[in-house]
Amino acid sequence: MLAQYDAEVRANPQAPPGLVVERADGVVCLTGYFNFISWWELTPSTVRQAVASHAAHFRSRGEKLMWRVYEHDSPAEISGCLAEEGFEPDAAGTLMIFDLANEVQVSTADNVDIRRVKTEEELEDFVKASERAFGGLDTWQRTAYSDRLRDPDLALYVAYVSAEIAASARLEIGSPNSFGLLFGGGVAPSYRRMGIYRALVAERAREARRRDLRYLSTEARQTSKPILQNLGFVSAAKEVTWVLNPS
Repeated sequence: MLAQYDAEVRANPQAPPGLVVERADGVVCLTGYFNFISWWELTPSTVRQAVASHAAHFRSRGEKLMWRVYEHDSPAEISGCLAEEGFEPDAAGTLMIFDLANEVQVSTADNVDIRRVKTEEELEDFVKASERAFGGLDTWQRTAYSDRLRDPDLALYVAYVSAEIAASARLEIGSPNSFGLLFGGGVAPSYRRMGIYRALVAERAREARRRDLRYLSTEARQTSKPILQNLGFVSAAKEVTWVLNPS
């Protein structure tokens, strides 16, 4: 599964509206409302120059750049090169994969209602839920998703508890026949430990299965990893996302 994920999701990413896949100097980069390097084919002799070149490019544009490194990636020198160029490591995570031949079994209280976002008003609820769960203001979400509410490759969800906004989550189609990518899944502090996170995973699993996908994948932090393991996800690789912030 890991080799398939690398080949389909990382080396050949699907670019949704608002993002463009750029390939230069052996590096695959998604650019747009965020900038993210997903794949590279570099050697010990070329990695330092490639990292320096991309760092200089995005610094000159005054834009943030993210570069995610998995434990099986090569060359081994890449993390050191990123640090030398001023990238800072985010909290470590784990790539986790779920085989959709299996079911995600969950149960939720009667007052929990999960809805797929279809209108601008519901998109506002999605943004508010994300802000309450993670803190800060993610204004890029409105720009990124307002024109994609009918995009079949995107599914946004909001969870309500007794009609109050409680959580949000997102599903993106990462490869046409294989991977559904899970993002978000943030629950506001006052609504945690109610099974809402699990319910959002189950809802997205049902949509992915409806689309005849084979797997779900997500980058899990330590808080969500044990929950996902209990649902049947398996750990595929540890990862660290290195972030270059505009100066």
